[in-house]
Amino acid sequence: MTSGVVLGAALRDTINSINRTQTAIDRTTLRLATGKKVNSALDQPQNFFTAQALGHRASDLNRLLDGIGQSIFTVQEAFVGVEAVEKLLTQGEAIAVNIRDILVSGGTISNNLAVGTDTSLPPINTQIQALNPDVYYRLNEAGGPIIDSGGGGGVAATLSGGASLGAPALYNNGGGTSAIFDGINDRIRVSDSPLINTATTPARTVELVFNADSVAGRQVLFEEGATVNGLTIYIDAGLIRVTAEDDQGANQFADLDISAPIMAGQTYHVAFVFDGATNTFAGYLDGVDIGTLAITSDAVFPSHSGDVGIGGVNQSVQFHDGESGVGNGFNFGGRISDVAIHNQALTSVQLLSHAQSLNNTTSIEIINEDFEELINQIDLLVLDASYRGINLLAGDDLITYFNEDRKNFLITESVDFSSDELGLENHDFDDINDIDIIIEKVREAIDTVRDYGAALSTDLSIISNRQRFTENTINTLTSGAGDLTIADLNEEGANLLAAQTRQALGFTALSLAAQSKASILEIIG
Repeated sequence: MTSGVVLGAALRDTINSINRTQTAIDRTTLRLATGKKVNSALDQPQNFFTAQALGHRASDLNRLLDGIGQSIFTVQEAFVGVEAVEKLLTQGEAIAVNIRDILVSGGTISNNLAVGTDTSLPPINTQIQALNPDVYYRLNEAGGPIIDSGGGGGVAATLSGGASLGAPALYNNGGGTSAIFDGINDRIRVSDSPLINTATTPARTVELVFNADSVAGRQVLFEEGATVNGLTIYIDAGLIRVTAEDDQGANQFADLDISAPIMAGQTYHVAFVFDGATNTFAGYLDGVDIGTLAITSDAVFPSHSGDVGIGGVNQSVQFHDGESGVGNGFNFGGRISDVAIHNQALTSVQLLSHAQSLNNTTSIEIINEDFEELINQIDLLVLDASYRGINLLAGDDLITYFNEDRKNFLITESVDFSSDELGLENHDFDDINDIDIIIEKVREAIDTVRDYGAALSTDLSIISNRQRFTENTINTLTSGAGDLTIADLNEEGANLLAAQTRQALGFTALSLAAQSKASILEIIG
């Protein structure tokens, strides 16, 4: 049994030298395999961690570089769209100029023209009758009797005092004659009816058109009711007022008051809306909500025996500051037309349409089909000018980030190049003046498109420059990290050869030392 091996000093030194040489060979082989002289923090901590930080930043910037490249493509796509839109506009301008030149020279245009009507609102009477009002007095008769054009079967109304029909129209769009009142003792008396006052209603809208000779004093335009409950529209010292009161039932409300200023000699559309479903009472002047009040209601307006008057009080009336039971009075001076009573709550949109229709005009416009198709193609092209879901020509802004903490960026602002936003919504080729307007709008649109193209060019130049800068920065960071860690392969190859030679010599020395020891033992043995 061997208890141990005893080595001489020479053998021990030779073996240690061989081990050190093997370690050097392993280190050099690793450097040659990886191409780096610093492969871990154990090799050279400062260089290793510095190179790692540089490499991490280079990696972050490299990912950022992808986004910058995509931004370039997005802007390029928008720029292609801008150029295409400009070409279509230029072609449209050529069509309009050509038509103008023909008309100026006395020629006529017959090809590629279509006749259409504009989108003016229908006259107010058409709109009101489409809603099937319960009672409707147009007051456009040349003489009596007054006709109820509503769908309720006809509620009689008679002229009283000096009120008369056949006065000038109050508006242009389909307006007929109107009723005129002297402000002294004139009024229209409306018969009792379950459509107005002798039955309950879950909703009520009353609307009318008027023009006052004066807005002084208190003048009733419409009233129904008496000292218990009622609904009233009246002029009061420069204001138009709508008011309501309900003194019956468990859920009463009193003296609701909504008002707005008005002027004499001006035509207005006024309305109130009682809506039991929403428990509200609202007033409208020229289709604009001038006030909406919450009410405590049992979802209906009660029936009442109070009479109904137009242009003055018929027996008694409700005002915002109390009732008046003095009989007839508070007469209106001026003209009234289109008194409509609906047992439904008209919407704000409907009332605004009624008011705006008063002075709308219906005209004929001539449309050039070639020009229309170009405008249509602009809209379609704008929708298609997107890249990866971002469309700079349809309102989508683009943000391009230039550094890893996203604090340095560029916002490429979008535009809306639809035909409407470019001011090309109307294309009437009816006469030279209209064509001149079209040409002017097209040229303005071309200028707008060109200006945006210039802005895109600037942004594209900035983004491209930042792309090159980022690429160079990545190269610099990578090179800097490499200088700290990359090995000189020539040097490492020479080191490996030297180490291998030392190792071979070490093995030879080890062999000689072992033989020498054996010879000595033989001699003394």
